[in-house]
Amino acid sequence: MSEEKIETPEQQPDKKKKGKKEKVKKSVGREILEWVLTIVVALAAALVIRSVVFEMVRVDGESMLDTLNDGEIMFVSKYDYSGIWFNLPFQSDNAAQKAARLCYGTPARLDVVICRYPARGAVDFVKRVAGLPGDTVELREGFLYINGEQVKEESEIEGITDAYRMGYSAASFGPYYVPKKGDTLKIGDSNLDLLINDTVWDRKMTAVTAKDADGKILKIYDRKINDSSRGGRREATETIVAYDGKEWDSSAWMAECPSLIGKEFTVDRDYYFVMGDHRNNSNDSRAVGAIERDMIIGHVRRVLYPFNSWRGVE
Repeated sequence: MSEEKIETPEQQPDKKKKGKKEKVKKSVGREILEWVLTIVVALAAALVIRSVVFEMVRVDGESMLDTLNDGEIMFVSKYDYSGIWFNLPFQSDNAAQKAARLCYGTPARLDVVICRYPARGAVDFVKRVAGLPGDTVELREGFLYINGEQVKEESEIEGITDAYRMGYSAASFGPYYVPKKGDTLKIGDSNLDLLINDTVWDRKMTAVTAKDADGKILKIYDRKINDSSRGGRREATETIVAYDGKEWDSSAWMAECPSLIGKEFTVDRDYYFVMGDHRNNSNDSRAVGAIERDMIIGHVRRVLYPFNSWRGVE
């Protein structure tokens, strides 16, 4: 009769020790890869938040006095009516300018916004929406008129006071019609006189685009040149007509494409007229023209810094 061998506790195998996994030591390469992935994810999240949720922007200059002061830091809402902008350090100005194409929401008259200008790349400007698509904008001794009527609400804006106006009462402009999607655009003659809805239109630097019945794009805009006609070099601009992928300057386009005169085109996007509150010291739509909808990229909501200046912006 065989005897069953009984193991003492000292002789039994340590099951806990056998079941416990040893910690695998990571290689240097794997450690570096994990750090890189963590940083990439964090940067991507920050980029998305900055592009579509909110951003902190510093005021640079005095064009929005007394509403906003130089050096103040603003909270800018992107989800109100922003386009999606993804700007990278190595992008050219043209690529940065075309980065936004998906827009949502609608800017309202007198909103303070962050916007961009044609041919200025990723440079941000803070201005006030003075004219909506289809409006006629005019300044009379510093007072804003829309469609012939003075904007009464403007007197309620803290930064535009009667005392302020007295110091800058010389500011006058217009009247100027702000193009809207669906307007009819024509080149009136060889001098590039333009008509919108069969009424003579002063373009005032606006880079306007429109399409013909075949979907071919007409664009009229200004390009900077160096003018040495007087022996020196000075910066000037020339008007460019671009149609169906070809460009002509204002001195040559008539000889190349006279068939454009009188042809109807349809404006294919909305434009907005923006101005600074400091109206005699502001680079705005009076100088660069009305801007396209997708150049408005954020709504200024509040001043966050300096802390003793914490306030809402209207």
